Amino acid sequence: MAFNDIAGRVALVTGAARGIGRATAAALLETGARVALTDVDGSLVSITAGTLDPRRTRTRAYGLDVRDADAFTEVVRRTEHELGPIDILVNNAGIMPIGRFTDMDPDAIKMQFDINVFGVMNGMRAAIPHMRRRKRGHIVNIASTAGKIGMPYAAAYTAAKHAVVGLTEAVRREEADQGIAMSYIMPVPVNTELISGSKRMRWPPIQEPEDVAKAIVAAIRSGAVDVYVPKGARWGQILQAITPRPFYERVGHLLGMDRLFGEVDEVARASYRRRVFSK
Repeated sequence: MAFNDIAGRVALVTGAARGIGRATAAALLETGARVALTDVDGSLVSITAGTLDPRRTRTRAYGLDVRDADAFTEVVRRTEHELGPIDILVNNAGIMPIGRFTDMDPDAIKMQFDINVFGVMNGMRAAIPHMRRRKRGHIVNIASTAGKIGMPYAAAYTAAKHAVVGLTEAVRREEADQGIAMSYIMPVPVNTELISGSKRMRWPPIQEPEDVAKAIVAAIRSGAVDVYVPKGARWGQILQAITPRPFYERVGHLLGMDRLFGEVDEVARASYRRRVFSK
């Protein structure tokens, strides 16, 4: 199932108040879709929806903590009642506490899996039965290039994104004969608050939220399954598969992989930490 024409379709985007989620909602609106924007920050997501669609004729905004399966089910119900049948679900909501694995607060690790993995599962379980009845739908799960490689000082995040990749691949095959397509998007670091205070790699270049949003829309139109942003980032996985480990790890070191999250400006990151862990 690929939606060549997205105009008139209904999409639900999580984590849509800012960053990749906001850019995705904007891109989908530009295609002519109707969009339900959700976020744990209900006030901000309402402001975002009003900014993107001042007349609020093609948007709805809902406060949603994706960790709450019942709340996710209710948001899907409300969206279908107020905007129409959901054709597209973008599971974007996510957090990224970083640091040495053995120093990380166990509660931060648990919270990361609750949002980044179980939040995605909750969305899929809420939307798939509706899509299955209609024999159509497309689910896009936001993973990361960390879903294919191991990122030092982001071990729990890496594990969570590996889980998203595996989950999407497995459920996609379960639902393939039901007219439901699934994609997972694997960006390199994106210029959002998520990576505040981190270093920059020599390659690949940092991406903008709009770059990821563009790739999401393209995946919905084409039915692509595994999508790298930028496309050239796929070479990292290829290099890992075909070269000896010492060579691959040396290249990663030279590109700055070890420093990306290993040398963090804690002052620059303080605002993000406070916002995430105040929830």
